[in-house]
Amino acid sequence: MATTDDLSDGKPGQRWLWLVWSLLFAAAACFELRRLFSSFETPLGPIAWLLFWDPETTLPFLCLLSLPLLRWVSGERGTARQRVVPTVSDAGEALDVSRSRTGSCLAVCCFIFLLSVMSSFAVGSRNIRVATILQERDIAFADLPPAYHDEYSYLLQAQTFLAGRMTYPPMTTRPDLFHQMHVLNEHRTVSRYFPLTGGWMAPFVAIGRPVWGHWLAGGIASVFFYLAMRQIVHPRAACVGGLLLALSPGLAIFSNLLLAHHPVMLALSVFMWSFLRMMSTSGFCYALVSGTALAFAMLGRPMTAAGFAMPFGVWLAFRLVRERRSCVLAVGMALPILAGLAGLAKFNHEATGAWNRTAYQEYTDTFTPRHRYGFNNGAARSADNNSKVLTKYDNWATNLTPAVAAENVQNRLIGSLQWSLAVFPLLFGLGVAAQLCLPLSTQGNGVTVANRTGLRLIFASVLTLHLVHVPYWFDGIMHWHYVFETAPLLLLLAGAGLYSAAGQLAAFLPRRVAVGWIVCLVAAGLLPGWFAIPVFDGQSKVDGAVSELSFARTRFEYFNSTAESPAILKPALILIDERDADPQLSYVINSPDLRSTVLKCRHPASQQEVLELQAAFPGRTIYTFSPTTQLFQRWDESRGD
Repeated sequence: MATTDDLSDGKPGQRWLWLVWSLLFAAAACFELRRLFSSFETPLGPIAWLLFWDPETTLPFLCLLSLPLLRWVSGERGTARQRVVPTVSDAGEALDVSRSRTGSCLAVCCFIFLLSVMSSFAVGSRNIRVATILQERDIAFADLPPAYHDEYSYLLQAQTFLAGRMTYPPMTTRPDLFHQMHVLNEHRTVSRYFPLTGGWMAPFVAIGRPVWGHWLAGGIASVFFYLAMRQIVHPRAACVGGLLLALSPGLAIFSNLLLAHHPVMLALSVFMWSFLRMMSTSGFCYALVSGTALAFAMLGRPMTAAGFAMPFGVWLAFRLVRERRSCVLAVGMALPILAGLAGLAKFNHEATGAWNRTAYQEYTDTFTPRHRYGFNNGAARSADNNSKVLTKYDNWATNLTPAVAAENVQNRLIGSLQWSLAVFPLLFGLGVAAQLCLPLSTQGNGVTVANRTGLRLIFASVLTLHLVHVPYWFDGIMHWHYVFETAPLLLLLAGAGLYSAAGQLAAFLPRRVAVGWIVCLVAAGLLPGWFAIPVFDGQSKVDGAVSELSFARTRFEYFNSTAESPAILKPALILIDERDADPQLSYVINSPDLRSTVLKCRHPASQQEVLELQAAFPGRTIYTFSPTTQLFQRWDESRGD
């Protein structure tokens, strides 16, 4: 076990910790000084600096400022006696002891799972005031319709799978008017996205609670990430990381979005746990599990799966070079991945008619050629005879240049730090964790070669996830969704770093004070994320995200509730005038079989085309809807409106 002699002031570990503290304190102080100088230009003057705090910098600044003060107050009392200081991994001793305590591990897993689900529920249960056709009423955020068209595409995919199909026949009458965002509807009616998410959501869609599937995926993923980290750091350090995962505001918000991130994160958590087990045991069964989990992740977000797994694949390749008998592990991983690719080829053929052409690529090439992967995407244009391009939506894409790519990387990095926890507490934990990756001879923390390799792979995975998304023009939803899967990795690493920091601080502070300071630093990031505190304008980061997402959700709720109300005679066909509307707020959303009592399509350009639609859909009452005025009106053939 390490003692205070190992971690006393002047040792490499202590110098590293104070270096991290110095850099972060200087950065936080600069932000606070800038805020102070800006307050002089306000009517309140410096009082504004005291009354209105920055949610990212003020509390962490005060917490960082308190550390040298606590050391000064403690004086020599903290080093007067030899106290046992737990380390990140006491050369495997603590790990072996803890692994025998199955009951304790199970209790931690259950607690992390429940805390994660409760965090998701805390976001989803927030009441939103919604105007309906009859009255205003409060609806839980999770019970509102989705905000993004990607979510509706995944719902369509789940509904298709529930019907026992991979695709549906296409719309034969004016498919251009019935085109749904992110859905192919010409060769076949099918989501453009890869099939994992729809498959995961299907049972929850069947019971009318699709968001429960994402809450469940978040809880299970938190447990597997904890179990994965438990193999390479002290169980308590892994527990800190697991708790940070369960309390992350960004993960809780995304668990209430019906996107691919949580199902993919679950698959990647199983991959990481099983791969690390394979590293330590060389077990073939773990190779099979890791390959299967990675195959599922590839069937959800292939680029993300590749970026996440790349460092682990490099490690396996080097092991194959050194040990030929490791081929059995490579085979164990490759078999399920090949099976997954074969399944995807079958799905591709059903969706696009070609084994090697995905629905995603088909949609991009046909409707949004500027939204492609790679630099200089703004020069991409479809064939001259292709009039199917969604011009307004396609032109939303920014042309990717090296300068834009650098700005995107910065936005994604800052966004992932802000939403995973908060910038300064997370950087402090990561900074200390980086020291754990250094050669054993430079530190006294008891980290073994195996521990260090695992930590390095996780750090490398964060890097490669960012790198593979550099050649894309959009920084992402909330500026980080393309690198969303770095969040659990950052939090796990920060947990290891914070636990190590507590041990090192205990060399010159009373143990309880050291742990209390770490808790306060974490709280300085979590409080503005979750709680509406007056000094932060009375709004938390979660409140802000829910409010922004509710803008579209409340409009979809008004449209849906009105369309399904008795005021609309059924069956109906609603013509939606989207000529001057935001293409990202399109109301053309139909069931995959196109047989619902209320069908929606775009308003055609001429009365003659409306008459043709009336003939194609006999028996349906035709209504018009204006997204600008939010008004429904029954179509009058005599007036042509």
